[in-house]
Amino acid sequence: MELVYKARYFDGYSGKPQQVDVLWLDNVWVIQFVNDSGERIKITWQKQHVVEHELKNGLLSLRYGDVFPAQQLDVSDQDFIKRYKQEYPRTFSQRLNMSVAGVVGTLLLLLLLGLWAAYVWLLPAIASYAAKVFPKDYEIELGQKMYASVLEGEQIDSNKTLAINQFFNHLNIEKNYPAKITVVKSNITNAFAMPGGGIVVYDAILNNMNSPEQLAALLAHEYSHVELKHATRNLFRTLSGYLFLSIVFGDMSGVGGILIENAHQLRNLSYSRALETEADNSGLKVLKENKLNPKGMIDLFELLKKESDGAQVNELISTHPDLNNRIQNVETFIQEHPYNSVSNDSLNHYFKQIKNNWNE
Repeated sequence: MELVYKARYFDGYSGKPQQVDVLWLDNVWVIQFVNDSGERIKITWQKQHVVEHELKNGLLSLRYGDVFPAQQLDVSDQDFIKRYKQEYPRTFSQRLNMSVAGVVGTLLLLLLLGLWAAYVWLLPAIASYAAKVFPKDYEIELGQKMYASVLEGEQIDSNKTLAINQFFNHLNIEKNYPAKITVVKSNITNAFAMPGGGIVVYDAILNNMNSPEQLAALLAHEYSHVELKHATRNLFRTLSGYLFLSIVFGDMSGVGGILIENAHQLRNLSYSRALETEADNSGLKVLKENKLNPKGMIDLFELLKKESDGAQVNELISTHPDLNNRIQNVETFIQEHPYNSVSNDSLNHYFKQIKNNWNE
């Protein structure tokens, strides 16, 4: 039985729809209307060439052909919609499955984006917090194992190591961690702090020092990284992905293993500008408490700037950026905290020992 239904037709070129009659035949729909010029138009759609449909809020939209722009019929006639559903039930089933698949795909994509966002932003924040509340006793124990791992295979200068520890012990500095400093023979200019109190100093950085204030500034800065848990926080943030997986799978013993295995990363970890400034300011307070000339820190940074112009790879420069800004910060500290500096005979003595050992 041939029936005629009312619908709206879009030709794909004009946004203005035509009110049309749709004649339902066995294999085709015949779309008929009178255009603005009074001509009677007849368009035939082969049913098998309907490429897409959408049923929403009682409106059935059909798109025809694979030519862009596509023709479209919008049908609100419920008899037409009922007949279409009866004749093409599989199409609706497929459409429903595609819709479900689309929803599932969208949810999966959102989940992946959420996990990615958590990994990039949330996980580092959690790692930083975890490092802050990390038990100090375990941090010290773990730091000692990491310290041994880093020094394995290094050539240690025993004389300088003894002298630099005596130098540090004569600094008036509050120590909540058992500080231990080791001097390593190397042409690379570097020094770095480790969780729990360990500090490694490569002797190349001692070579061109000419005052105990420079060495005091270096050690005060590096120990401040320890005291403020910067070394622990930085390592936790860098390895947050590995640590997260260990915690998720309940392998708490694996946390320590991961940190020890990656201890060598500490020599190349960079600190944020905020953490560097915090360590510099803490180091300056140490210099002030010892009545040491704070210009020693400026001299240290100037030395590092000079070293960076040489051919040697300067790791301390690469991991401690923005020397000009840090020099400016020290100058501001000197202006805001004036005090009279004095010479420290004990520090002078041990500094001379370090320099004499170098010259031997």
